[in-house]
Amino acid sequence: MYKKFKDCLLAPRKVADYIDEPKKKTLGYLLILLCVYLIPLILISIFSNPSNSNLSNSFAEDLMGGDQINYQIVDGELIKINESTNVQFIKSQIVIEDLLAIDALYVFDISGAEYKNSINIESDGCIVFLFSKSNLSIISTTFAENESSDVEYLANTIVEENKIYEISYSELKLGSIDFLANKDTNSINFKNDISKIVNAIYDNIKMKLLPLIIIIVIIIGVNSYFVSILFITFLYKLLYAYLRLPFNKVFKAVLLCSTPYVICSIIASLTGLSVISLVGDVIMIFYVNRALTTYKIKYDGGVPLPSYMQHMMDKKEEEKGDDNNEL
Repeated sequence: MYKKFKDCLLAPRKVADYIDEPKKKTLGYLLILLCVYLIPLILISIFSNPSNSNLSNSFAEDLMGGDQINYQIVDGELIKINESTNVQFIKSQIVIEDLLAIDALYVFDISGAEYKNSINIESDGCIVFLFSKSNLSIISTTFAENESSDVEYLANTIVEENKIYEISYSELKLGSIDFLANKDTNSINFKNDISKIVNAIYDNIKMKLLPLIIIIVIIIGVNSYFVSILFITFLYKLLYAYLRLPFNKVFKAVLLCSTPYVICSIIASLTGLSVISLVGDVIMIFYVNRALTTYKIKYDGGVPLPSYMQHMMDKKEEEKGDDNNEL
């Protein structure tokens, strides 16, 4: 297997010798490639400590864009700065990949339940970030339309909620957080406080979500790998149709020649240079052409001429025949 891996990585012409091997051996090599490809990605996702600055900045900007927040977290508890303060909430949206926008509410409610009767929002549902007396909860909510005679518009009220995540401020090991600072001229301090919350949540849930993270990495990795393999296979079949090679032969050749692509993808993940992955794609295309050309010469009767060249040759033969007839 080592020799095969070495040949597929460094000697594209020798790949031709493995194209007709049994399917079991090809499948075994595929599993090895996937392990080589996925294990570093999984380890990176486990041990990396990504910056949450984008998320915390978004969180802070949402809070800064609302009304003044008359609440603080002191000694693990949410307290009102002014006893006359009612439940406060700030509407926002969470945008996912510039395609999907989800309504969001940042709610400050010491009781943890009063907000349900005080929120009027024109939405079918939203994500609620609830700051109650001792806990921070993330809740998925569904709303129902409710026509009230007391207001001039249709207000939606919560009819269903699903608590996604809940943790106490003590578990998050937060010091004092002054939400009143959301209207201070010095926004840096407030953003730093919000960053503490986001980083504390991430550190707390990372291990709990580790199995899910690994599954997601595997799904994304396998999908990315096979998309590249199938794309190169169809591209080669289209551009080199004159070789008249069956799909399974081309697919096996592309799979074997994906070895340098796998290595380049790993280097790209480790260095953060995505261009290296593109270099792997180019090398794979070059290797596939070398491997299949060699296969046709050694095992499949030689390389036929492309149709346009064959047509030119036939035309010359006809012209030559006509000249002979004239003589």
